[in-house]
Amino acid sequence: MKITKVRAVSYKVQNVMTGWKTSLGGHDTHELVFVRIDTDEKNFGVGIASPGAIYISGDTTANQLELINHVLGPAVVGWDPFDLEAVIRRLDSLVKTGTRAKAGIDLALHDLLGKAQGIPANRLFGGVVNPRIRVIRLMGMFPPKEMAERSRELVQRGYTALKLKAGTTLKEDVERVQRVREAVGPDVILTVDFNQACSPKEAIQCIRKMEAYDIAIVEQPVNENDLEGMAFVRRSVQARVMADESAKSSADALQIIDAGAADVISLKIPKMGGILKARKVAAVCEAAGIEYLVGTAPGSRLLDAANVHLAASLRELKLPCEIGEFERMANDPCTGLEIEQGFSSPPKAPGLGVEVDLAKIGLVE
Repeated sequence: MKITKVRAVSYKVQNVMTGWKTSLGGHDTHELVFVRIDTDEKNFGVGIASPGAIYISGDTTANQLELINHVLGPAVVGWDPFDLEAVIRRLDSLVKTGTRAKAGIDLALHDLLGKAQGIPANRLFGGVVNPRIRVIRLMGMFPPKEMAERSRELVQRGYTALKLKAGTTLKEDVERVQRVREAVGPDVILTVDFNQACSPKEAIQCIRKMEAYDIAIVEQPVNENDLEGMAFVRRSVQARVMADESAKSSADALQIIDAGAADVISLKIPKMGGILKARKVAAVCEAAGIEYLVGTAPGSRLLDAANVHLAASLRELKLPCEIGEFERMANDPCTGLEIEQGFSSPPKAPGLGVEVDLAKIGLVE
């Protein structure tokens, strides 16, 4: 089997939970990049690249389309898609970064290979260890009272884990956590994500006050490059500290572990360059005894299907994963993945296992 064509197109989805933002910013429209890979045996796969907000990723849709359609895609035409490691190595040799564009190709290849063999994507890398994954839903940085109301609504729908965005003022952030805890009760797992908003001392002061409301994890409290500061925070608080923006690769994971900067690492397919590389970061964590979870980027059931295949395969996964954010997006061109009472399971259909409306996104053969 040989790759004959690689194509990428952009597609917009809208956030139905308007006003959703983080400490770094926010917007209600997300532009996604869908990738289709065809072969000479008429098999094809569809992946998704999530450019993310430019203030987070430093990337744009236009850049991803240029990379996939004119640099990365043409370079692997004629290659055997089963030589996945070699294909990804080829992509890395051409572009130093571009991880989100590479992730789109990685996901399309996993979808293609699963379909070609008639198996779910997770069976390409070990199969299912975790048949049901608890989902943690994200909650934007709304005013405290509104955040509490929206959080209560999610819990009433069956979710038992929430990640709260924070990063305005100490008083308001602590009030957010207090009000949410009072609204959802004592049994819901709460994580707080600062998205790098604090100095180390600010983070320590804020987290210590939040700990009265039983927070399990604090995510990326300080700048992604300040591993010494994050290690200081970790030593000074009871809640576990999770690295997100700091952890983009296996090399980053090694540095975080060496610095003692985190208890948990967030595995994100877009920022790490695909399932193949995310699993390598997971292996580093397992070797070091560091916990992990599968994080996400907003967008589509296609990305969250890849996330749940990854999560299902992880032997040491114990934490809830971010697999439900497609629920807050309108106009998703994909079907075949839903959350049931706060849990998700990997689709059983071949490949990534969701149906993509190719006509809607403009990738019909």
